[in-house]
Amino acid sequence: MNVIPQKVIVVGGGIAGLNCARHLLIRGYTVQVLEATRRIGGRIKTDRQHGFLLDRGFQVLQTAYPEAQSALDYARLDLCCFAPGAMIRIGGRFYTVADPRRRPGHVFSTLAAPIGSLGDRLRLLRFTRRVVGGSLARIFEAPEQTSMEMLRSEGFSETMIQRFFVPFFGGVCLDPQIQASSRVLAYVLRMFASGEAALPAEGMAQIPAQLARDLPDDCIRTGVRVRAVAADGVRLEDGTRLPAHAVVVATEAPETERLLGRRVKTRSIAETCIYFACRRQRWHPPFLVLNGDGRGPINNLVFPNVVAEGYAPAERSLVGAVVLDAPDRPGPDLAGRVQAQLVEWFGAQAAGWEHLRTYRIAHALPDQSPPTRNPTRPLTMAVPGLFVCGEYGRLPGTQWALVSGRQAAESAGDYLRSVQARGRP
Repeated sequence: MNVIPQKVIVVGGGIAGLNCARHLLIRGYTVQVLEATRRIGGRIKTDRQHGFLLDRGFQVLQTAYPEAQSALDYARLDLCCFAPGAMIRIGGRFYTVADPRRRPGHVFSTLAAPIGSLGDRLRLLRFTRRVVGGSLARIFEAPEQTSMEMLRSEGFSETMIQRFFVPFFGGVCLDPQIQASSRVLAYVLRMFASGEAALPAEGMAQIPAQLARDLPDDCIRTGVRVRAVAADGVRLEDGTRLPAHAVVVATEAPETERLLGRRVKTRSIAETCIYFACRRQRWHPPFLVLNGDGRGPINNLVFPNVVAEGYAPAERSLVGAVVLDAPDRPGPDLAGRVQAQLVEWFGAQAAGWEHLRTYRIAHALPDQSPPTRNPTRPLTMAVPGLFVCGEYGRLPGTQWALVSGRQAAESAGDYLRSVQARGRP
């Protein structure tokens, strides 16, 4: 008996959709990925400008992500790692706070940093040990509250919360009030404690590019916007209908809600990333730099080329400053206010730093406040034949995007096998 080849359309060329396509192809299905923009990657994009690599929003790959370890070839990405820890700006000075296990030379500066008491440090050590042990599923099955509520219930001082957790965790989740789920905080601490924060040598866009290289040349179509989806195909903006045996929606949450015809309920969190260029100096740190004072627009900044040299031309440095969304912060003078704060931090030399580009990202992340779903459990089928992956109904991030893509492929494969077993084409 001849078996009719089954075709699956994946709407969205971010890493969730690409990983879904990859797993579907492994299972023997014909796959078409439709991406609305002119290039793949979703929110993971890198621009080249005058020899600099500008990621669209500061991002890193946590090497401890289990699904990334499975889906990606770290050696081919040529990962370059930040120093484990951070520099924190407090009271007009910078303090280095590093993991003493991996940076024993910074133990005294870490102890001297005015980020909290000795008791706070011991609480952080105990809490980190607790979340590192056990499975990821256990973290997402724990009782849930906001991260701020959890930190206070754990006994952390307000000094520790405001000078360390707010700029660090607030920067990860773009949430200066740290109202994101306590489960997310536990997960983030586990990843930072278990691995390295890394950049691919040629920019973050190398991650989706690597996933795409595993797909056939004719598998991906860019510049194709989908108007509507159904279990048996999609309709494009130009009216063209493309039939399929199953469809996977792998877009950002607001777009997924539009395509599914559901009431928009996702709250988008915005960020602004501003890049400057300057002459490279030996003092430029390999750490993430945090604003422990909470004053001014900058939440955190980084010198990416200090760890990944390809981010800037020879003798030059790239400076990336992240501004969290707030009503008083966006505006045409934001780059000027950021540069004024850089002058306050680094002296008059920063007045001459060249402004390269400002990225205002309206949907940088979805809101992650409680209640949240357990992202280790599949949530894939909207209706029979129509599947969903990515951040919709889950948590955002590289790990969960890759997981959801694989889960959607597995669910679609199970569905198509059952349909074929019933004798339907």
